[in-house]
Amino acid sequence: MGVLLVALISLGYVSAAVLFVAQLYNLKQTRRAMAAGWIGFGAESLWLVWIAIRTRAFPATTMETWVAFFIWLAVGLYLLFSQRFRLRPVGAFLFPVTALVWLASQLVLAPSHPRAASGWLVVHIVSAALSDAAFLLACVFGIMYIEKERELQSKRVRLFYYQLPPLEDMDVWLGRFLVAGWLLFTLTLISGALWAFTSHTGLVMGLATEVWALATWVVYGFLLVARIGLHWRGHRLAVSSMVAFLVVLGNVFGVSLLFPGPHHAGF
Repeated sequence: MGVLLVALISLGYVSAAVLFVAQLYNLKQTRRAMAAGWIGFGAESLWLVWIAIRTRAFPATTMETWVAFFIWLAVGLYLLFSQRFRLRPVGAFLFPVTALVWLASQLVLAPSHPRAASGWLVVHIVSAALSDAAFLLACVFGIMYIEKERELQSKRVRLFYYQLPPLEDMDVWLGRFLVAGWLLFTLTLISGALWAFTSHTGLVMGLATEVWALATWVVYGFLLVARIGLHWRGHRLAVSSMVAFLVVLGNVFGVSLLFPGPHHAGF
């Protein structure tokens, strides 16, 4: 059953990525794109429930399942708010990224057995996934901003230019997700430290994963200071949010693979 659900998730997200890009040029593809997104999301929901039942553990305590949980949250937030705030075109930029991250997690990250999680560890896992989902959405709005700006400067705008939200709105959404992501990531660091203390595992900040996590917190903290104190807006902040998300991906894939530790084995 697990293999079947993984195949359905992959098909749903890859199809959604293709169809959402197509709907930027042909609005008739919108329903199919949304349907594919819901199929991928629904299949992933069942997969996470299946893992929880099979292992009798919280289904996000290994790197493989945590990445899936993070993608599930990002896609779920998009599906929940896209219609209410008229943000459907965001799918054309979100689903290609989530599809690639999902496929990479299945191909690169080795499966491991989930562990029991409660208290601060659950808070740590959930807040980490929510913060990275917010950082991903900030990155997506940054990509959208750059693309619309480039279309405007070319003076030969295509159909998808009119589908994207105004530049000012995208800048506002980008800022909101940066704030939400940084606050949630702060909670991630605090809850991780409290879990280590209460579980008597000791603080392990010398490990590469924890050091990189602290670096991520500093990078996004700088972006917030730059936006609020230095009045970074528009193009500069959009590019910075895209570069900053590479730090997140580096932590999830690069550091976890090169420097295996507690997070790689299951937090």
